[in-house]
Amino acid sequence: LEFLAFVVLVGAVLSLVLAMVAGRALTRPILALQVASESVGSGDLSLRLPAHRSDEFGAVFRAFNRMVGRVRRARRQLLRTSRRTQLIMDESAVGMVALDSTSRVTLVNPRAEELLGVRVLVGKTLPEDSVLGDPFAVWLDDYLEGGADEANSDFQVLDRRVRVRARSLGRFGSRRGVVIALDDVTDELRAERVLAWGEMARQVAHEVKNPLTPIKLSIQHVRRAWEDESPDFEEILVRNADAMLGEIDRLAEIAQSFSRFGAPSAPDMPLTGVVLQDVVEEVMVLYGGASSGVIFSQEIPQGLPLIVARSAELKEVLGNLLENARVAGGEGTSVVISAYRGVIPGTVILQVRDNGSGIPEDVLPRIFEPQFSTRSKGAGLGLAIVQRVVRAWGGSIEVESQVDHGTTVTVTLRLWDSAQSVVSEAES
Repeated sequence: LEFLAFVVLVGAVLSLVLAMVAGRALTRPILALQVASESVGSGDLSLRLPAHRSDEFGAVFRAFNRMVGRVRRARRQLLRTSRRTQLIMDESAVGMVALDSTSRVTLVNPRAEELLGVRVLVGKTLPEDSVLGDPFAVWLDDYLEGGADEANSDFQVLDRRVRVRARSLGRFGSRRGVVIALDDVTDELRAERVLAWGEMARQVAHEVKNPLTPIKLSIQHVRRAWEDESPDFEEILVRNADAMLGEIDRLAEIAQSFSRFGAPSAPDMPLTGVVLQDVVEEVMVLYGGASSGVIFSQEIPQGLPLIVARSAELKEVLGNLLENARVAGGEGTSVVISAYRGVIPGTVILQVRDNGSGIPEDVLPRIFEPQFSTRSKGAGLGLAIVQRVVRAWGGSIEVESQVDHGTTVTVTLRLWDSAQSVVSEAES
């Protein structure tokens, strides 16, 4: 019995020892794999596990080493791509800033810091004390808090104009980040103005020459009748005098139109907060009772916020748009003025739509050209003036039209904020 007990005890001890040895043989490679995984997770990609083992762990270690090698190569490729991207951004003439979903900077180039006038730190939010001031900060906050996919605006910095564009990196409603582009467009706008004024000078000469020809012919006709002692000289004189007076009135109208188009915004008429409904009602008094057979109506909701504009200029813009709709439409044509809050934060949409004859597709791209008109009368400056005035407010204008179905003019206006300095320099 004692021998049997001894054998059992020795067997138990041997079993325990063998179990400990086997457990250590299993836990040691598992522990090594755990430590290696944590090291790789912390960024150490130089680690390699011993792959000479002939057991199952040898295959696992070799697979782990191959995975680390692929990660190492992918990381090198990512670093090369990142350096190349940063080099391109550093050399770009356009300022670029990338924000993540928490509005923290992930990428920025020197041009962006130059245009913003502040140091921008990666991992931080954009500084609020940029040279673009509060208008830019308010605009960016509105965009980031809103759901718009993209937005753009111009900001004035002393004698420079900076155009800012923002675009979401994710799908609409699931933004993963934002890319902001900043561009100094001052020289571009100046060049456009020079070209525009050159074309304007040519058009002035052309428009003034047209009335002068019939005036000259009328004077020559009167002179011949006087020299020939024509018996109906008095009738000829009256008829030609009326014709000359008509052409002189036309010259005055042309001069007034060009003067209005070229005149800068009056310094004593600053941009203010305008109640859109009040201005629309004033204009509707003039057109609501028109006897041309065109039906004018308005759909302006109560409680719209103030917009950035000048009251007198807004009346002129609406009057011009309504007059175009009246002339283009016939008896029974319906013209509706409507307004609503825009999808882009901080905007109100003003629309003038009619069901008139519409604008041909080949004509539509040219309607804002200063010299372009489909009418025989006038200088063709109506919509050019409207576009210039709306842009001076910091807004925009678009026209959609279909022949025999009507035209819709959409004017995007900015909301008024008494603490906001709005760009008011006119654009050609």
